[in-house]
Amino acid sequence: MKNTTILTIALLTALTISAQTKKKKLPPPPPPKIEYIPQIQEVETVTEPALPVIDASPMRIAESTNNRFSNNKILTEYDFVTGDQFKPLEKIPLDKNAIIIYDYDGTVRSFNLETQKINWNFKAKDEAVTYSRNKFTLEDGVLYIPFINGEMYALNHKTGEKFWELKAGLKNSEYIKIWINQIPTINNNLIYITSQYENSNIYAFDKRTGYSVWNYKLQYPYNHIPVLYTNDKVFTQNAPYIYSFDANTGELLNRRNFNIAMYTTPVSDGKLVFVANERNTVYALNPNTLETVWEVELAERAIGTKIFTKGDKLYLATNNTFYALDTKSGKTIWQTKATEEGQAAIEQLEEFNNRIYAYNKKGTLFQLDLNTGKILQTINLKSKPISNIEVLDDSTLYYYCEAGLIKLTLATQTEDLIYMRNAINENARENYIKLVR
Repeated sequence: MKNTTILTIALLTALTISAQTKKKKLPPPPPPKIEYIPQIQEVETVTEPALPVIDASPMRIAESTNNRFSNNKILTEYDFVTGDQFKPLEKIPLDKNAIIIYDYDGTVRSFNLETQKINWNFKAKDEAVTYSRNKFTLEDGVLYIPFINGEMYALNHKTGEKFWELKAGLKNSEYIKIWINQIPTINNNLIYITSQYENSNIYAFDKRTGYSVWNYKLQYPYNHIPVLYTNDKVFTQNAPYIYSFDANTGELLNRRNFNIAMYTTPVSDGKLVFVANERNTVYALNPNTLETVWEVELAERAIGTKIFTKGDKLYLATNNTFYALDTKSGKTIWQTKATEEGQAAIEQLEEFNNRIYAYNKKGTLFQLDLNTGKILQTINLKSKPISNIEVLDDSTLYYYCEAGLIKLTLATQTEDLIYMRNAINENARENYIKLVR
């Protein structure tokens, strides 16, 4: 009995050891460790909802090495630049039957002068942009168009398709007006433009991409005059100041204080820079130093954008008088009084084929001989202009009125409304039109 018990215990012990040994062999070897965290993070990044942003476009600070001369490298919500490029910029063959209209409601449209139908319409993204206040530049078939809220686009002038877009300033409302009365100034691959109010920069953008190349903060927030490019320099007014910059690097070359607001478009004959103050003084400046070469006081004020050069003459208009000055001396070559003092002021001034075309606030159109200043024709228009004048040839010109686009035949003084707007806005002003040619 005792032997049986010992045998039983031994047998049970052996079975237990055998069972334990077999148990250890049952589980397969542990699987190799695989790191899944990157995969999980990638999926979460793609699937989780995006955080709210002001502008989802990639943010683009002026990071070019050329911006080393900027006094405003740390941009704020007022002057930060964002944007995107959609396709490479290309030269577009001209649609010579088209006229581009920057309507006073903020819409840009192409209108076919033969079929008298709209080719395309384009508006800013921001619905608060309900009027224009700016102009555009057409170069190699590409339209460069700024909007008051800081949006700017490069468009195919035939289709209205976007090459690129940018937004200057992240603050965005109907009260934040970034660009006013601006027309992009282009030299080679750079676009120059100045901004208003809290922004108050002069920017240089790459015309091929819309990317910032350089910027510089201006002293005052009142920048509603287009800039001038000449001789590898950029000139801009800024209340009482005139600035000059290296066009490529943005280096500040000179800044001159005139102590009076210089609210006149600067122009050049390639040798001197001409600018006037808000009163009646015209200056010819050395482009390298901004020193005065000559200055002339006129009998009247309010030159504004009514100034241009041709050959060795400087042409301009004050409230009531047209002038031609010698660019070397400032001497008056001729002057022509269009209206009497206190009557409707001259508002626009254009030149075409040795003729000056202008109109006053009353809607009287003047045609003058460029060489003599003689008034060749006066027309009391039925449809008051609110845009610049685009002259097609010696017999036909176009302008915009509250109701739409007018074709004026000079010989018969016939006004044809060839494009009629759907409605007339209360604030009907500051249109800009341009024949494609």
